Amino acid sequence: MLGWFGSKKPISVKVDIHSHLIPGIDDGVKSVEESIEILTGMEKMGYQKIITTPHIHSDYYPNTKDSICDGLSALEKVVEASGLKIKVEAAAEYFIDSEFLRLIESGEELMSFGDSNYVLVETPFMNRPLIFDEVVFKLKSNDYTPILAHPERYTYLSGDLFWLKKVKKQGVNLQITTTSLVGAYGREPQKIAIQLLKEEMVDFVGSDLHRSSQLPVFEKSMKQRIIPQMLKNNELI
Repeated sequence: MLGWFGSKKPISVKVDIHSHLIPGIDDGVKSVEESIEILTGMEKMGYQKIITTPHIHSDYYPNTKDSICDGLSALEKVVEASGLKIKVEAAAEYFIDSEFLRLIESGEELMSFGDSNYVLVETPFMNRPLIFDEVVFKLKSNDYTPILAHPERYTYLSGDLFWLKKVKKQGVNLQITTTSLVGAYGREPQKIAIQLLKEEMVDFVGSDLHRSSQLPVFEKSMKQRIIPQMLKNNELI
């Protein structure tokens, strides 16, 4: 759990667990040059490892483990050639729908990260999926630990945290977007993100970077007092 007032303990490994930095694979960066620009900026901010998480969405971004790994391999070569020291790995941001449920039931290995086999998931922004509980049960039955991405930005919650408290009791971790804390997505997500922190409901933080143009506000968000303690949890990945 994360306290609101931060921590003075040094961060030994600075890790980001949510971004879209493989070029041309989803709604993230469009060129390898943009990937390098973002990674250069993150390295300057002290990041040592990035777990980038392309969308897997059956309707819009039908990526697979193979397509993501191929994209990662190409990006790694450019990162090495550029002289950057930052380590780039890949998982995925899975959209919760019937196709994702089918994928879990098929027994195919999901793109997870960390010793706890974390799997990053998202829901539609406007409506909570009816199969959410079933997906969580199936993930945990297959020894995965779900992380719900950016809950502060789902409009169906409307500031009501009752459902998120229930979700946490089911063993789902919550990950807020760093820039939500400085109003990048509007006042309501900012308010909810702060409320989640004050109620110690946040498990992880992620940049959710898609564009190099987002770097200035991301750097601003990193100056928030709570960030060091938030990143201590990411360090465990």
